Amino acid sequence: MTTAKTQPRDLTSGFNRVMYGLMIALSLYYILFNKDIATAMSTLGIGLIFDPFRQEIPWTQRPLYQKVVLLVHLLFVFALLGTLAFDHFIQ
Repeated sequence: MTTAKTQPRDLTSGFNRVMYGLMIALSLYYILFNKDIATAMSTLGIGLIFDPFRQEIPWTQRPLYQKVVLLVHLLFVFALLGTLAFDHFIQ
């Protein structure tokens, strides 16, 4: 009698994609309906933790479209930070 060891399925990539999408949706909600830029910026920044692509692949080996998506996401976070800083200095 042989016993085969089965490894549990890796659900992290599916979980990360769902959480990434939820964080983006939540930040859009804060921007569009609550007009709360600070909360939207922090939620969008936290969304970067949930990399929707395979995290095992190093940055240098990732396809160009994945790099572009993550860098544009980061640019939106910095744009919101700049908006907050500009509004703070204007007032």
